Amino acid sequence: MPPLETPLPEHNLSALQRSDERDPTLDAMCRTAAALFGVRYAFVSHLDTECQLFLGREGLDVQTTSRSIAFCALTVLGAPHEPLIVLDTHRDPRFAGNPLVTGAPYLRFYAGVPIAHAGGSNTATVCIADDAPRNAFGEADRHRLLDLAKFIEATLCGRAAQIEAEHAREHAEAAYAALRESEHRYRLLAENANDVIVLGDLDMRRLYISPAVRTVLGYEPEELIGTTPAAFGHPDDAHVFADLRAKVLMESDGRFVACGRHRHKAGHYVWIEASVRSARDPQTGHPVGYVAALRDVTARREAEEQVRHMALHDALTGLPNRTLFRDRLDQAIARVAHTANSFAVLVCDLDRFKAINDSFGHPAGDALLQVVAARMRAVLRPYDTVARLGGDEFAIVLSYLDKPCSASCLADDLIAAVSEPIDLDGHVVEVGVSIGFTIASAQDASADELFNRADIALYEAKAAGRNIYREFCPDAGARITTRGQLGLDMKEALRRGEFRLVYQPVVKAATGAVMSFEALMRWRHPERGEISPGEFIPLAEENGLIVPLGTWALQEACHEAMNWPPHVRVGVNVSPVQLRQEGLEAAVMTALAVSGLPATRLKLEVTESVLIQDTDEVLDRLLRLRALGVRIALDDFGTGYSSLSYLRRFPFDKIKIDRAFIRDIAHSDAAAIVRAVVGIGERLGMGIVAEGVETMEQLELVRREGCGEVQGFLFSRPLPPREARLYAEGGQVRAA
Repeated sequence: MPPLETPLPEHNLSALQRSDERDPTLDAMCRTAAALFGVRYAFVSHLDTECQLFLGREGLDVQTTSRSIAFCALTVLGAPHEPLIVLDTHRDPRFAGNPLVTGAPYLRFYAGVPIAHAGGSNTATVCIADDAPRNAFGEADRHRLLDLAKFIEATLCGRAAQIEAEHAREHAEAAYAALRESEHRYRLLAENANDVIVLGDLDMRRLYISPAVRTVLGYEPEELIGTTPAAFGHPDDAHVFADLRAKVLMESDGRFVACGRHRHKAGHYVWIEASVRSARDPQTGHPVGYVAALRDVTARREAEEQVRHMALHDALTGLPNRTLFRDRLDQAIARVAHTANSFAVLVCDLDRFKAINDSFGHPAGDALLQVVAARMRAVLRPYDTVARLGGDEFAIVLSYLDKPCSASCLADDLIAAVSEPIDLDGHVVEVGVSIGFTIASAQDASADELFNRADIALYEAKAAGRNIYREFCPDAGARITTRGQLGLDMKEALRRGEFRLVYQPVVKAATGAVMSFEALMRWRHPERGEISPGEFIPLAEENGLIVPLGTWALQEACHEAMNWPPHVRVGVNVSPVQLRQEGLEAAVMTALAVSGLPATRLKLEVTESVLIQDTDEVLDRLLRLRALGVRIALDDFGTGYSSLSYLRRFPFDKIKIDRAFIRDIAHSDAAAIVRAVVGIGERLGMGIVAEGVETMEQLELVRREGCGEVQGFLFSRPLPPREARLYAEGGQVRAA
């Protein structure tokens, strides 16, 4: 096997000016690349016919390798700047047996870009690698790697130009020392250099400028003779030119470099790097002026600025990222200690974003995030900071609040702006935003504490119904701690079998005959007693326990239904979380198979929130379940996202009218709504169930409006299994 580290041939030692010292600039770029892409290794390498030399590296202990085992030997065979991406070396026959894969450093992922170096095309590479494989390396990652490669290529080219300019400057110094004898040779050298060669006096007036100034700055040399650099400098760089003159007058023998913006003849500014040395009288040794080599480094400065921007901003939205947000928050804390103004920290989570992202795909989700970011920027003031922390989470620093209620007003404006409909390639969608915030004062010195308070307030907002804001209050933390403990207790309750089902009958409105039971989940906590389903069901949907709970409920309900008369069905509620997951169909078929219950006796009840999951995948899942014989019912109709057009697309067998309409059915408007729903259900072949019937008056009215089945306390409360069996065998509506 070829050795991992190969001695460098003598001819390469001189060509590349190799030394045992590490290149701090390239090493720093490699460290930045490793951090930017989250990899263990990053390196810049040069290849010749025999070996690979690492010009800069992070994570690698070797300085050279044989070309025969170098991944980069294959990279440089591609087109210029065309990346070579290897997601998993074990799956790529070109690299699976490579010693760098089978042995240290055990490379599993590699991405490299060929760049120009040492006067040749594709003789060097900029690479990142890791000892763990990757599933993907997206377009955004490819663009970032390519930008970094171009920046390093520009740096290497600039370094070569700097060496060339240094040679030119040394020649210029020699020519100035013997100006009368060597003026012809000096002019020949200066006028053919790519960089601009300048001779000036101690007042910084330019006495000679080489013809390259036409290309770099657009002027004829004669136009700049007698002028000073400061007269053409950018106002923000006045200190650069003042410092330059001071160093020339210090009679220093050393070379110094200055970088500033020089006005181009076309009117814009060009970044110029000047390599300057004092010029001395050959007889007296006293300084008489300066000689400088100027080169255009605009592209390099722009690349550096882009890298800085990438490190502090979110690539998708352009908003500040978590690092820059923390810096702005620290600044606000420091500022409030010296002013009378307070500031606020807001933490924001989008509502229903995951559903839209799953329904329409990640590109649509990305487009939605960009729209939301733009809307937030439009609402906020120029001196506020809005950052994307990741996913659908945003954070805001509201500076210079005149009064605490200003934060509430801005939170209202943010909710209103984000909630406006969004067109995603022809699909109009709506998202909300939940906001938690806290007001900071001069006594608040901890960024972590402020963020934690805003996060607790956000949790309160989401628990209160979403698309609202909440301000932090001290006792909120205790409530969240209690809620968190309840989540842990739920896991133990599921393991210990503490959950149970009760069954509420659904009967014929005309006769009181039992048609089905709705299975309802209950939980008696060993310390807190009965926990309301309205408290533990939303928590189970948040922490994912709704999936195993739902599977258990299906099995338990199907098993119990086998004890009822054969015409009585059982209804089981299905969470939108379950409906989005592929395991629902398998859970239904398993429950039916194990219990022996016919599919036609099982009714799945879904709430209206499923309507925002209007995707082919969800629709197909409902259709497949219905094809098995399972009935599908729309529960709590009228409380959420009601749109009558949805009833034509979804295969509902039953519509259960929410108890809110039944409670007010004595009023004409509520009765009209019930009558309209009954009419639509009849036309679409869907049965109607009136929920929450509690009085004889309500029963008579729902009968009059045409509801075929009813459910409510007038007939029975939810019953434990044994009582439900007795009711199914002989129970009648008391008022029938």
